[in-house]
Amino acid sequence: MTKTASDEYVFRAVPLRNVELTAPYFHSSKVWNLEQAVAVMGVAQLCQELTPQETSDIAPFLRTLTGQQPRVELPFLPASTAETPQPEPLVKNSLEKGDAVGKQNSLR
Repeated sequence: MTKTASDEYVFRAVPLRNVELTAPYFHSSKVWNLEQAVAVMGVAQLCQELTPQETSDIAPFLRTLTGQQPRVELPFLPASTAETPQPEPLVKNSLEKGDAVGKQNSLR
Protein backbone atom coordinates (compact mmCIF):
# COMPACT_ATOMS: atom_id res chain seq x y z
CA MET A 1 0.00 0.00 0.00
CA THR A 2 2.79 2.45 0.88
CA LYS A 3 5.09 1.20 -1.88
CA THR A 4 7.99 1.41 0.57
CA ALA A 5 10.41 -1.52 0.53
CA SER A 6 10.60 -1.66 4.33
CA ASP A 7 6.81 -2.06 4.48
CA GLU A 8 6.74 -5.24 2.40
CA TYR A 9 5.12 -8.18 4.19
CA VAL A 10 3.92 -5.96 7.03
CA PHE A 11 0.33 -6.57 8.10
CA ARG A 12 -2.01 -4.56 10.27
CA ALA A 13 -2.36 -6.10 13.70
CA VAL A 14 -5.89 -6.75 14.87
CA PRO A 15 -7.05 -5.16 18.14
CA LEU A 16 -6.55 -7.28 21.26
CA ARG A 17 -10.03 -6.61 22.68
CA ASN A 18 -11.92 -9.91 22.90
CA VAL A 19 -8.95 -11.77 21.38
CA GLU A 20 -9.92 -14.81 23.44
CA LEU A 21 -13.16 -15.05 21.43
CA THR A 22 -11.65 -14.67 17.96
CA ALA A 23 -10.06 -18.09 17.37
CA PRO A 24 -8.86 -19.37 14.98
CA TYR A 25 -5.87 -17.03 14.92
CA PHE A 26 -3.72 -15.57 12.11
CA HIS A 27 -4.49 -15.19 8.42
CA SER A 28 -4.12 -18.94 7.91
CA SER A 29 -6.57 -19.82 10.73
CA LYS A 30 -4.36 -22.75 11.70
CA VAL A 31 -3.95 -21.90 15.40
CA TRP A 32 -6.94 -22.44 17.68
CA ASN A 33 -5.23 -22.15 21.07
CA LEU A 34 -4.38 -18.74 22.55
CA GLU A 35 -1.25 -20.02 24.29
CA GLN A 36 0.01 -21.46 21.01
CA ALA A 37 -0.76 -18.17 19.25
CA VAL A 38 1.29 -16.30 21.88
CA ALA A 39 4.20 -18.69 21.36
CA VAL A 40 4.05 -18.23 17.57
CA MET A 41 3.99 -14.44 17.93
CA GLY A 42 7.01 -14.57 20.25
CA VAL A 43 9.00 -16.12 17.43
CA ALA A 44 7.45 -13.98 14.68
CA GLN A 45 7.58 -10.60 16.44
CA LEU A 46 10.40 -10.93 18.97
CA CYS A 47 12.59 -13.44 17.11
CA GLN A 48 12.86 -15.58 20.23
CA GLU A 49 11.05 -18.56 21.66
CA LEU A 50 9.03 -17.75 24.75
CA THR A 51 9.35 -20.08 27.69
CA PRO A 52 6.24 -22.02 28.76
CA GLN A 53 6.11 -19.75 31.85
CA GLU A 54 6.15 -16.58 29.70
CA THR A 55 3.46 -17.99 27.45
CA SER A 56 1.33 -18.99 30.44
CA ASP A 57 1.76 -15.46 31.87
CA ILE A 58 0.82 -13.61 28.67
CA ALA A 59 -2.25 -15.65 27.66
CA PRO A 60 -4.17 -14.97 30.92
CA PHE A 61 -3.41 -11.26 30.54
CA LEU A 62 -4.90 -11.34 27.04
CA ARG A 63 -7.99 -13.04 28.45
CA THR A 64 -8.50 -10.07 30.79
CA LEU A 65 -9.15 -7.97 27.68
CA THR A 66 -12.33 -9.94 27.01
CA GLY A 67 -15.47 -7.91 27.58
CA GLN A 68 -19.16 -8.45 27.19
CA GLN A 69 -20.07 -8.95 23.56
CA PRO A 70 -22.66 -6.50 22.23
CA ARG A 71 -26.07 -8.04 21.70
CA VAL A 72 -27.02 -8.08 18.05
CA GLU A 73 -30.72 -8.40 17.32
CA LEU A 74 -31.70 -8.99 13.73
CA PRO A 75 -34.89 -7.30 12.58
CA PHE A 76 -37.97 -9.35 11.73
CA LEU A 77 -38.85 -8.72 8.10
CA PRO A 78 -42.31 -9.49 6.73
CA ALA A 79 -42.67 -11.80 3.75
CA SER A 80 -42.33 -10.17 0.34
CA THR A 81 -45.49 -9.89 -1.79
CA ALA A 82 -46.31 -8.58 -5.26
CA GLU A 83 -47.07 -5.18 -3.69
CA THR A 84 -43.73 -4.96 -1.89
CA PRO A 85 -41.77 -1.98 -3.26
CA GLN A 86 -38.49 -2.98 -4.90
CA PRO A 87 -35.29 -0.95 -4.54
CA GLU A 88 -33.96 1.11 -7.41
CA PRO A 89 -30.82 -0.30 -9.08
CA LEU A 90 -27.62 1.25 -7.73
CA VAL A 91 -25.86 1.23 -11.12
CA LYS A 92 -27.45 2.88 -14.11
CA ASN A 93 -27.49 0.77 -17.26
CA SER A 94 -24.80 2.36 -19.42
CA LEU A 95 -26.71 1.45 -22.59
CA GLU A 96 -29.69 3.67 -21.82
CA LYS A 97 -30.35 6.57 -24.17
CA GLY A 98 -29.04 9.91 -22.92
CA ASP A 99 -26.34 8.53 -20.64
CA ALA A 100 -22.71 9.63 -20.72
CA VAL A 101 -21.72 6.97 -23.28
CA GLY A 102 -24.59 7.93 -25.56
CA LYS A 103 -23.68 11.61 -25.30
CA GLN A 104 -20.03 10.82 -25.98
CA ASN A 105 -20.93 8.83 -29.13
CA SER A 106 -23.19 11.61 -30.40
CA LEU A 107 -20.27 14.06 -30.26
CA ARG A 108 -18.21 12.02 -32.74
